[in-house]
Amino acid sequence: MIVVMPSYREPALLRSLESLYRCRRPLCFTEVIVVINHPEHAPGDAKRQNEESLHDARQWAMQHNDRRLQFHVIYKPDVAEKSAGVGYARKTGMDEAVYRFLQSGVEDGVISGFDADSACDENYLEEIERTFFGGKPVNGASIYYEHPLEGNEYDASVYDGAVLYELHLRYLNLALRYTGFPYACHTVGSSFAVRASAYVKQGGMNKRKAGEDFHFLRKIIPLGDYVEINTTRVIPSPRQSDRVPFGTGASIRRWMDSGQSALLTYPLEPFEDLKQLFAVAPLFFKAGTADIAGLCSSLSPPLRDYLLQNSYMEHIAQANANSASREAFAKRFFGWFDGLKTVKYLNDSCRQVYGKQPPETAAARLLQELGYESDCTAREILHAYRNIERR
Repeated sequence: MIVVMPSYREPALLRSLESLYRCRRPLCFTEVIVVINHPEHAPGDAKRQNEESLHDARQWAMQHNDRRLQFHVIYKPDVAEKSAGVGYARKTGMDEAVYRFLQSGVEDGVISGFDADSACDENYLEEIERTFFGGKPVNGASIYYEHPLEGNEYDASVYDGAVLYELHLRYLNLALRYTGFPYACHTVGSSFAVRASAYVKQGGMNKRKAGEDFHFLRKIIPLGDYVEINTTRVIPSPRQSDRVPFGTGASIRRWMDSGQSALLTYPLEPFEDLKQLFAVAPLFFKAGTADIAGLCSSLSPPLRDYLLQNSYMEHIAQANANSASREAFAKRFFGWFDGLKTVKYLNDSCRQVYGKQPPETAAARLLQELGYESDCTAREILHAYRNIERR
Protein backbone atom coordinates (compact mmCIF):
# COMPACT_ATOMS: atom_id res chain seq x y z
CA MET A 1 0.00 0.00 0.00
CA ILE A 2 1.28 3.47 -0.91
CA VAL A 3 -0.12 6.80 0.31
CA VAL A 4 0.46 9.68 -2.15
CA MET A 5 0.57 13.24 -0.83
CA PRO A 6 1.02 16.34 -3.05
CA SER A 7 2.61 19.32 -1.31
CA TYR A 8 2.86 22.91 -2.51
CA ARG A 9 3.77 25.84 -0.25
CA GLU A 10 2.81 23.72 2.74
CA PRO A 11 4.14 24.86 6.14
CA ALA A 12 2.27 22.12 8.03
CA LEU A 13 3.60 19.17 6.03
CA LEU A 14 5.32 17.53 9.01
CA ARG A 15 2.06 17.50 10.95
CA SER A 16 0.45 15.42 8.21
CA LEU A 17 3.44 13.06 8.15
CA GLU A 18 3.24 12.74 11.94
CA SER A 19 -0.44 11.85 11.67
CA LEU A 20 0.32 9.00 9.26
CA TYR A 21 3.27 7.90 11.40
CA ARG A 22 1.00 7.61 14.44
CA CYS A 23 -1.24 5.16 12.56
CA ARG A 24 -1.24 1.57 13.73
CA ARG A 25 0.77 -0.48 11.27
CA PRO A 26 -1.17 -2.70 8.86
CA LEU A 27 0.07 -6.18 8.03
CA CYS A 28 1.17 -5.14 4.55
CA PHE A 29 4.31 -3.12 3.87
CA THR A 30 3.35 0.54 3.45
CA GLU A 31 5.02 3.57 1.90
CA VAL A 32 4.19 7.28 1.82
CA ILE A 33 5.27 9.34 -1.21
CA VAL A 34 5.32 13.13 -0.79
CA VAL A 35 5.46 15.12 -4.05
CA ILE A 36 6.78 18.62 -3.30
CA ASN A 37 6.21 20.71 -6.42
CA HIS A 38 5.81 24.22 -7.79
CA PRO A 39 5.39 25.83 -11.21
CA GLU A 40 8.26 27.56 -12.96
CA HIS A 41 6.91 31.04 -12.23
CA ALA A 42 5.87 30.38 -8.63
CA PRO A 43 6.35 33.28 -6.16
CA GLY A 44 9.66 33.39 -4.33
CA ASP A 45 8.04 32.68 -0.95
CA ALA A 46 6.40 29.53 -2.37
CA LYS A 47 9.74 28.25 -3.67
CA ARG A 48 11.45 29.00 -0.36
CA GLN A 49 8.70 27.20 1.55
CA ASN A 50 9.04 24.20 -0.73
CA GLU A 51 12.81 24.11 -0.23
CA GLU A 52 12.30 24.22 3.54
CA SER A 53 9.67 21.49 3.29
CA LEU A 54 12.02 19.35 1.20
CA HIS A 55 14.83 19.65 3.72
CA ASP A 56 12.57 19.11 6.74
CA ALA A 57 10.66 16.17 5.20
CA ARG A 58 13.85 14.36 4.20
CA GLN A 59 15.35 14.83 7.66
CA TRP A 60 12.11 13.74 9.29
CA ALA A 61 11.88 10.64 7.07
CA MET A 62 15.42 9.57 7.96
CA GLN A 63 14.46 9.70 11.64
CA HIS A 64 11.08 7.99 11.35
CA ASN A 65 11.31 5.32 8.63
CA ASP A 66 10.81 1.83 10.05
CA ARG A 67 10.56 -1.66 8.62
CA ARG A 68 6.79 -1.51 8.03
CA LEU A 69 6.29 2.16 7.10
CA GLN A 70 8.64 4.10 4.80
CA PHE A 71 8.48 7.77 3.78
CA HIS A 72 9.89 9.07 0.47
CA VAL A 73 10.05 12.59 -0.99
CA ILE A 74 9.93 13.50 -4.69
CA TYR A 75 10.94 17.08 -5.55
CA LYS A 76 9.51 18.62 -8.72
CA PRO A 77 10.55 22.29 -8.97
CA ASP A 78 9.82 24.65 -11.87
CA VAL A 79 7.15 22.51 -13.55
CA ALA A 80 5.95 23.97 -16.88
CA GLU A 81 2.94 26.23 -16.30
CA LYS A 82 0.69 24.24 -18.65
CA SER A 83 1.19 21.09 -16.55
CA ALA A 84 1.78 22.40 -13.03
CA GLY A 85 -0.88 21.91 -10.40
CA VAL A 86 -2.37 19.43 -8.00
CA GLY A 87 -3.35 17.01 -10.79
CA TYR A 88 0.25 16.89 -12.03
CA ALA A 89 1.51 16.29 -8.48
CA ARG A 90 -1.01 13.51 -7.76
CA LYS A 91 -0.25 11.88 -11.11
CA THR A 92 3.50 12.02 -10.46
CA GLY A 93 3.09 10.29 -7.11
CA MET A 94 0.51 7.74 -8.25
CA ASP A 95 2.48 6.81 -11.37
CA GLU A 96 5.53 6.36 -9.16
CA ALA A 97 3.47 4.12 -6.87
CA VAL A 98 2.54 1.86 -9.79
CA TYR A 99 6.20 1.71 -10.86
CA ARG A 100 7.29 0.80 -7.32
CA PHE A 101 4.67 -1.94 -7.11
CA LEU A 102 5.91 -3.44 -10.39
CA GLN A 103 9.55 -3.21 -9.31
CA SER A 104 8.67 -4.95 -6.05
CA GLY A 105 6.77 -7.77 -7.73
CA VAL A 106 3.50 -6.69 -6.13
CA GLU A 107 0.63 -7.91 -8.30
CA ASP A 108 -2.00 -5.36 -7.34
CA GLY A 109 -1.24 -2.86 -4.61
CA VAL A 110 -3.43 -0.05 -3.30
CA ILE A 111 -2.80 3.68 -3.79
CA SER A 112 -4.34 6.07 -1.29
CA GLY A 113 -4.84 9.81 -1.92
CA PHE A 114 -4.04 12.17 0.95
CA ASP A 115 -3.29 15.89 1.33
CA ALA A 116 -0.36 17.68 2.96
CA ASP A 117 -2.64 19.65 5.29
CA SER A 118 -4.78 16.70 6.41
CA ALA A 119 -4.70 14.36 9.39
CA CYS A 120 -6.29 10.96 10.00
CA ASP A 121 -7.40 8.56 12.71
CA GLU A 122 -4.92 5.98 13.97
CA ASN A 123 -6.76 3.12 12.23
CA TYR A 124 -6.57 4.80 8.80
CA LEU A 125 -4.03 2.39 7.27
CA GLU A 126 -5.58 -0.67 8.93
CA GLU A 127 -9.05 0.06 7.57
CA ILE A 128 -7.82 0.62 4.03
CA GLU A 129 -5.97 -2.69 4.23
CA ARG A 130 -9.00 -4.49 5.69
CA THR A 131 -11.23 -3.14 2.92
CA PHE A 132 -8.99 -3.98 -0.03
CA PHE A 133 -7.50 -7.24 1.24
CA GLY A 134 -10.47 -8.62 3.17
CA GLY A 135 -11.51 -11.11 0.50
CA LYS A 136 -14.11 -9.17 -1.48
CA PRO A 137 -13.11 -7.54 -4.79
CA VAL A 138 -12.65 -3.79 -4.40
CA ASN A 139 -11.52 -1.43 -7.17
CA GLY A 140 -11.72 1.79 -5.20
CA ALA A 141 -13.08 3.49 -2.13
CA SER A 142 -14.11 6.85 -0.77
CA ILE A 143 -12.90 7.34 2.79
CA TYR A 144 -15.02 9.09 5.41
CA TYR A 145 -13.85 12.61 6.27
CA GLU A 146 -14.73 15.34 8.75
CA HIS A 147 -13.53 18.94 8.76
CA PRO A 148 -12.75 20.35 12.21
CA LEU A 149 -15.69 22.48 13.33
CA GLU A 150 -14.15 24.17 16.35
CA GLY A 151 -10.77 24.94 17.89
CA ASN A 152 -8.23 27.65 18.59
CA GLU A 153 -6.13 27.36 15.42
CA TYR A 154 -8.42 29.48 13.23
CA ASP A 155 -10.90 32.31 13.59
CA ALA A 156 -14.43 31.19 14.51
CA SER A 157 -15.72 32.32 11.11
CA VAL A 158 -13.40 29.79 9.41
CA TYR A 159 -15.09 26.97 11.33
CA ASP A 160 -18.52 28.41 10.46
CA GLY A 161 -17.53 28.33 6.80
CA ALA A 162 -16.29 24.74 7.14
CA VAL A 163 -19.70 23.73 8.50
CA LEU A 164 -21.47 25.14 5.44
CA TYR A 165 -18.97 23.81 2.90
CA GLU A 166 -19.01 20.27 4.30
CA LEU A 167 -22.79 20.42 4.55
CA HIS A 168 -22.88 21.31 0.84
CA LEU A 169 -20.71 18.28 0.01
CA ARG A 170 -22.74 15.86 2.11
CA TYR A 171 -26.04 17.25 0.87
CA LEU A 172 -24.86 16.87 -2.74
CA ASN A 173 -23.91 13.23 -2.13
CA LEU A 174 -27.14 12.32 -0.32
CA ALA A 175 -29.29 14.23 -2.83
CA LEU A 176 -27.69 12.31 -5.72
CA ARG A 177 -28.44 9.06 -3.91
CA TYR A 178 -32.00 10.30 -3.48
CA THR A 179 -32.32 10.69 -7.28
CA GLY A 180 -31.32 7.07 -7.86
CA PHE A 181 -28.02 8.01 -9.53
CA PRO A 182 -25.97 4.79 -9.18
CA TYR A 183 -22.52 6.40 -8.93
CA ALA A 184 -23.14 8.84 -6.07
CA CYS A 185 -20.00 8.97 -3.91
CA HIS A 186 -17.74 11.59 -2.38
CA THR A 187 -14.87 12.54 -4.69
CA VAL A 188 -12.43 14.27 -2.34
CA GLY A 189 -8.72 14.20 -3.18
CA SER A 190 -7.59 13.74 0.41
CA SER A 191 -9.83 10.76 1.10
CA PHE A 192 -9.89 8.06 -1.55
CA ALA A 193 -8.04 4.85 -2.38
CA VAL A 194 -7.78 2.86 -5.60
CA ARG A 195 -6.44 -0.50 -6.73
CA ALA A 196 -3.38 -0.10 -8.93
CA SER A 197 -4.92 -2.24 -11.70
CA ALA A 198 -8.02 -0.01 -11.81
CA TYR A 199 -5.78 3.06 -11.85
CA VAL A 200 -3.89 1.75 -14.89
CA LYS A 201 -7.01 0.43 -16.66
CA GLN A 202 -8.68 3.85 -16.54
CA GLY A 203 -5.62 5.75 -17.77
CA GLY A 204 -4.28 7.04 -14.47
CA MET A 205 -4.65 10.43 -12.86
CA ASN A 206 -5.21 13.53 -14.98
CA LYS A 207 -3.20 16.78 -14.81
CA ARG A 208 -6.08 19.13 -14.07
CA LYS A 209 -5.21 22.10 -11.90
CA ALA A 210 -8.38 21.55 -9.84
CA GLY A 211 -11.17 19.00 -9.76
CA GLU A 212 -8.69 16.28 -10.65
CA ASP A 213 -10.17 14.04 -7.94
CA PHE A 214 -13.73 14.29 -9.32
CA HIS A 215 -12.70 13.62 -12.92
CA PHE A 216 -10.46 10.72 -11.89
CA LEU A 217 -12.96 8.99 -9.61
CA ARG A 218 -15.84 9.36 -12.08
CA LYS A 219 -13.82 6.95 -14.26
CA ILE A 220 -13.13 4.54 -11.40
CA ILE A 221 -16.60 4.33 -9.78
CA PRO A 222 -18.42 2.90 -12.88
CA LEU A 223 -16.00 -0.06 -12.90
CA GLY A 224 -18.00 -1.41 -9.98
CA ASP A 225 -16.79 -2.80 -6.66
CA TYR A 226 -16.44 0.76 -5.38
CA VAL A 227 -17.13 1.10 -1.68
CA GLU A 228 -17.16 3.59 1.18
CA ILE A 229 -14.83 3.22 4.15
CA ASN A 230 -16.74 4.69 7.09
CA THR A 231 -14.78 2.99 9.87
CA THR A 232 -11.95 5.51 9.92
CA ARG A 233 -11.62 9.22 9.27
CA VAL A 234 -9.60 11.74 7.28
CA ILE A 235 -9.49 15.24 8.78
CA PRO A 236 -8.98 17.90 6.06
CA SER A 237 -7.85 21.36 7.08
CA PRO A 238 -10.56 24.07 7.08
CA ARG A 239 -8.09 26.88 6.36
CA GLN A 240 -8.53 29.30 3.49
CA SER A 241 -6.25 28.90 0.48
CA ASP A 242 -5.64 30.34 -2.99
CA ARG A 243 -3.73 27.34 -4.35
CA VAL A 244 -6.67 25.97 -6.37
CA PRO A 245 -9.83 27.69 -7.72
CA PHE A 246 -12.26 25.49 -5.78
CA GLY A 247 -12.38 22.97 -2.97
CA THR A 248 -12.25 23.52 0.78
CA GLY A 249 -9.53 26.19 0.87
CA ALA A 250 -10.96 28.25 -1.99
CA SER A 251 -14.51 28.01 -0.61
CA ILE A 252 -13.42 29.15 2.84
CA ARG A 253 -11.47 32.03 1.31
CA ARG A 254 -14.54 33.19 -0.63
CA TRP A 255 -16.61 32.79 2.53
CA MET A 256 -14.17 34.98 4.46
CA ASP A 257 -14.23 37.58 1.67
CA SER A 258 -17.92 37.61 0.77
CA GLY A 259 -19.86 35.89 3.55
CA GLN A 260 -23.07 33.88 3.04
CA SER A 261 -23.35 34.59 -0.69
CA ALA A 262 -20.10 32.71 -1.32
CA LEU A 263 -21.37 29.39 0.06
CA LEU A 264 -24.59 28.42 -1.71
CA THR A 265 -25.75 25.07 -3.01
CA TYR A 266 -28.32 23.55 -5.37
CA PRO A 267 -31.96 23.52 -4.21
CA LEU A 268 -33.89 20.24 -4.19
CA GLU A 269 -35.82 20.97 -7.43
CA PRO A 270 -33.12 19.92 -9.95
CA PHE A 271 -32.59 16.71 -7.96
CA GLU A 272 -36.33 16.04 -8.18
CA ASP A 273 -35.97 16.49 -11.95
CA LEU A 274 -33.20 13.92 -12.09
CA LYS A 275 -35.14 11.54 -9.85
CA GLN A 276 -37.95 11.55 -12.42
CA LEU A 277 -35.54 10.89 -15.29
CA PHE A 278 -33.74 8.03 -13.54
CA ALA A 279 -37.10 6.47 -12.61
CA VAL A 280 -38.24 6.26 -16.25
CA ALA A 281 -34.80 5.47 -17.73
CA PRO A 282 -35.23 1.65 -17.43
CA LEU A 283 -38.33 1.95 -19.65
CA PHE A 284 -36.15 3.32 -22.47
CA PHE A 285 -34.75 -0.19 -23.00
CA LYS A 286 -35.81 -1.42 -26.46
CA ALA A 287 -38.45 1.33 -26.62
CA GLY A 288 -39.24 3.16 -29.86
CA THR A 289 -38.56 6.83 -30.49
CA ALA A 290 -42.19 7.84 -29.96
CA ASP A 291 -42.40 5.92 -26.67
CA ILE A 292 -39.16 7.47 -25.38
CA ALA A 293 -40.37 10.95 -26.34
CA GLY A 294 -43.66 10.24 -24.56
CA LEU A 295 -41.86 9.15 -21.40
CA CYS A 296 -39.74 12.30 -21.47
CA SER A 297 -42.70 14.61 -22.05
CA SER A 298 -43.57 14.48 -18.34
CA LEU A 299 -40.11 15.68 -17.29
CA SER A 300 -39.53 19.27 -16.22
CA PRO A 301 -38.97 21.85 -18.99
CA PRO A 302 -35.32 22.56 -18.02
CA LEU A 303 -34.49 18.85 -18.03
CA ARG A 304 -36.24 18.29 -21.37
CA ASP A 305 -34.25 21.16 -22.84
CA TYR A 306 -31.03 19.75 -21.40
CA LEU A 307 -31.72 16.31 -22.89
CA LEU A 308 -32.40 17.85 -26.30
CA GLN A 309 -29.19 19.88 -26.13
CA ASN A 310 -27.31 16.65 -25.44
CA SER A 311 -28.90 14.63 -28.28
CA TYR A 312 -30.55 12.18 -25.90
CA MET A 313 -32.42 10.22 -28.59
CA GLU A 314 -29.19 9.44 -30.38
CA HIS A 315 -27.44 8.25 -27.21
CA ILE A 316 -30.39 6.15 -26.04
CA ALA A 317 -30.65 4.52 -29.48
CA GLN A 318 -26.93 3.75 -29.37
CA ALA A 319 -27.27 2.24 -25.90
CA ASN A 320 -30.19 0.09 -27.05
CA ALA A 321 -28.32 -1.09 -30.14
CA ASN A 322 -25.48 -2.38 -27.98
CA SER A 323 -27.43 -3.83 -25.04
CA ALA A 324 -28.92 -7.29 -24.72
CA SER A 325 -30.35 -6.76 -21.23
CA ARG A 326 -31.74 -4.01 -19.00
CA GLU A 327 -28.61 -4.21 -16.88
CA ALA A 328 -26.35 -3.66 -19.89
CA PHE A 329 -28.58 -0.81 -21.06
CA ALA A 330 -28.46 0.87 -17.64
CA LYS A 331 -24.67 0.70 -17.65
CA ARG A 332 -24.51 2.32 -21.08
CA PHE A 333 -27.16 4.91 -20.19
CA PHE A 334 -25.24 6.02 -17.10
CA GLY A 335 -22.02 5.83 -19.06
CA TRP A 336 -23.53 8.65 -21.10
CA PHE A 337 -25.51 10.48 -18.40
CA ASP A 338 -22.61 10.22 -15.98
CA GLY A 339 -21.43 12.27 -13.01
CA LEU A 340 -20.18 15.10 -15.22
CA LYS A 341 -23.46 15.43 -17.12
CA THR A 342 -25.34 15.29 -13.84
CA VAL A 343 -23.33 18.13 -12.31
CA LYS A 344 -23.61 20.14 -15.52
CA TYR A 345 -27.39 19.81 -15.36
CA LEU A 346 -27.40 20.99 -11.76
CA ASN A 347 -25.30 24.02 -12.72
CA ASP A 348 -27.24 24.86 -15.89
CA SER A 349 -30.69 24.51 -14.35
CA CYS A 350 -29.73 26.59 -11.31
CA ARG A 351 -28.19 29.30 -13.47
CA GLN A 352 -31.20 29.49 -15.79
CA VAL A 353 -34.20 28.56 -13.63
CA TYR A 354 -33.83 27.57 -9.99
CA GLY A 355 -31.11 29.73 -8.49
CA LYS A 356 -29.17 28.54 -5.45
CA GLN A 357 -29.83 28.35 -1.72
CA PRO A 358 -27.91 28.39 1.57
CA PRO A 359 -26.73 24.82 2.27
CA GLU A 360 -28.69 24.57 5.54
CA THR A 361 -31.95 25.45 3.73
CA ALA A 362 -31.56 22.85 0.99
CA ALA A 363 -30.14 20.21 3.34
CA ALA A 364 -32.98 20.65 5.84
CA ARG A 365 -35.54 20.18 3.07
CA LEU A 366 -33.93 16.93 1.94
CA LEU A 367 -33.82 15.66 5.54
CA GLN A 368 -37.53 16.38 5.83
CA GLU A 369 -38.18 14.58 2.54
CA LEU A 370 -36.33 11.53 3.88
CA GLY A 371 -38.25 11.55 7.15
CA TYR A 372 -35.66 13.04 9.48
CA GLU A 373 -35.90 15.94 11.93
CA SER A 374 -35.00 19.09 9.99
CA ASP A 375 -35.77 22.06 12.27
CA CYS A 376 -32.14 22.47 13.36
CA THR A 377 -29.11 24.73 13.09
CA ALA A 378 -26.58 24.25 10.27
CA ARG A 379 -24.22 22.42 12.66
CA GLU A 380 -26.98 20.09 13.86
CA ILE A 381 -28.01 19.36 10.27
CA LEU A 382 -24.38 18.57 9.40
CA HIS A 383 -24.10 16.17 12.34
CA ALA A 384 -27.29 14.48 11.12
CA TYR A 385 -25.77 14.04 7.65
CA ARG A 386 -22.55 12.68 9.15
CA ASN A 387 -24.53 10.13 11.16
CA ILE A 388 -26.51 9.06 8.11
CA GLU A 389 -23.34 8.54 6.07
CA ARG A 390 -21.47 6.66 8.77
CA ARG A 391 -24.40 4.25 9.04
